[in-house]
Parts: sequence; structure tokens; C-alpha cells
Amino acid sequence: MLHNLSPWQASTFSGWLEDSTEGQVVVVKQSFEFDEQGNVTAIEPGPEIVIADDYQGDPNSAPICEVNEQVAFKYGFEVYGNCTAYPPKGKDARVIEVELGLDSPSQPLFKKRLRVTGARYWRRSLLGPVATDPDIITPVALNYMQAFGGKELNNESNACLENPIGRGFKLKNKHAVGQQLPSVEYANSLLRKPSHSTPVASFSAIPSHWSPRVERLPEIDETALMAGDYPFKTTQPKDLYNTAPIDQQVAAEFGKGWAFQLTGLYPLQQYGQQQRIELPYQKPIVEVVNTLARERLTMRCDTLVIDSDAQCFSLLWRGHISLEKVGANSQILVASEQNSGKEN
Repeated sequence: MLHNLSPWQASTFSGWLEDSTEGQVVVVKQSFEFDEQGNVTAIEPGPEIVIADDYQGDPNSAPICEVNEQVAFKYGFEVYGNCTAYPPKGKDARVIEVELGLDSPSQPLFKKRLRVTGARYWRRSLLGPVATDPDIITPVALNYMQAFGGKELNNESNACLENPIGRGFKLKNKHAVGQQLPSVEYANSLLRKPSHSTPVASFSAIPSHWSPRVERLPEIDETALMAGDYPFKTTQPKDLYNTAPIDQQVAAEFGKGWAFQLTGLYPLQQYGQQQRIELPYQKPIVEVVNTLARERLTMRCDTLVIDSDAQCFSLLWRGHISLEKVGANSQILVASEQNSGKEN
């Protein structure tokens, strides 16, 4: 039984661990909001732990809006979220750049810059199709719909595996005129011709049925699945449940003094201003208590989820213990340093 004595959200479930054994997994979710000066305030207990992916509509044609957080393990540390690109206030901008970054006290961990343009369309020219000048920008949700991808024109069965809801995929020159270009691209990799491709650009999570996540899923062993045994024919990849774009994942262990930076990603931010938000380091205390034994779990923070519009974020901590050490009368206690009276 779970006893959550902390100010955060917590859940427990049984799942198949990276080593193919079954364990009891505990997830703790800490949520915070931040202001324009980067000050951070706890939201207690905060939003509940998400237990299934959710989409804005049909999963085959709509963006993902919530990601399953109740998974058994992750590799390293990853960052994803729902972000919107905002043009400068009071100005008619046609091209802007936005940025998401993460650093530790000793070094930058990643810095990702995207270019956002107003609507552009392919038009005829003597040299073939060229892009029109961009329209004036309005706020753009960075949810893959405006990024490169989508389905092939006149052949919707052929879709971009990395982003089937985007635009510009497999576009022939003869069909290009009047078609809209992607509005969200990497700042250093822009689409020059209709028949070319460019990397898919977003800060959002990648759905489980898109590439490269879909290729990570091991083949199901149906006999073992029906018997309640380990359900795959091979071992699980260490990054099976990582959902962020690869350039928003780091191998480093989360620690004190980490911070993320946002540029152009929330409405009250001045254009070009980089806001640095330091991440609280509050390691939860989780113990499994049996009749004659007590064992503390090793908790590791592996995920940062950002909602830039709401100016809030969540940190996800995860730990596990062998099912052999959890009985019918076992108690799982979750606490913070403040309410435990013990050192971390």
C-alpha cells in the first residue's frame, strides 16, 4: 500500500525493468511555476501523474498533449513539453528564433534553436518553385503540425515516419505551387526546394507510434505474454520509454544547480530575452516497509516536462524494487526531507 506523506504526487505500479525482471516502480512528480524573473514556486500537490498518452484529437492526425509518465525506466535525463513561439509585442515580425536549453553548474548540456516563420507558399519562378515572402507571424504552437513531415500529396498511405502530421513531405516540383512550407525548422537547416527534406523540428514529445520510438519496441512474445511472463523476445532497449527528441536527451545524472533556459517561448517574455530557471533539487525519500525489514529505494530524476504557456514545469523521479521484496502487507512510504526528519 502506498502512503504519500510528501507534498507531491506519487504512484506505484508493477512493471518490467530494463534487466527484464519484474519490479515495483515508484514515480514521484514535483511541480512548480515560474515568473518573468525566473523565481520558482512549488505547486503542491500539483497535476496528477499521467498514466496514458493523450492527443488533441485522432492520434493519427493530431498532436500529442500529454505523455504517459508511469513507465518503468528511462535512460539519462530528458526534456520535453508544450511550447508556443511568440513574436515580439507590438511589432509585425515575419521571422523569429526561439530556444530551449539545459545546463549544469559546470557546462551546457544542450541548446536547441528553432526558426519560426509566417506562412509561406511555393510559387512559380523561372528557376522552379521558390517560397513566397513570409506572412506576419502569429503565435505558433510547436507541436509538429507546422514542422516538416506529413503525408505525400495524392498518396496519403505514404507518410513521414518521424512526423506524419507535418507538411512538405515527398512534394514533387510539379505539384508544389500553392502548397505551404513548414513554419518551424532548425535555424541552421532550412528547406530550400520542395523535393528536399529537412529535420523535423519541435520541442514536444514524440508519440510512441512515430519513428524513432516505434523501432525501439521489441517483438512481442505472445506465448509469454499470455502466461504473464516477460512479454518480449529480446531485452528492452535502455531508451525504450524516452519520449523527447534525441537532441533534448542527455546522459548526465540530474543534480543540484541544473537550470533550463527559454527564449521566445512564453507570452510575457520580451523578444530576444533569455530566461534562466533553476531546477529545485528535492530528492524524495521512498521506503518499502515490511514486518521485519525496511529498505530505501534509490530515486533518480529522469524527466523535465515544461508548459511554457502556463509558465510551469514538473520533475519526475523514479525508483524500483524487486517484487520479491514486496509482499501483500508491505507499505511504501513517500516523504520529503522536511516531513521525514531524516537526512537524504
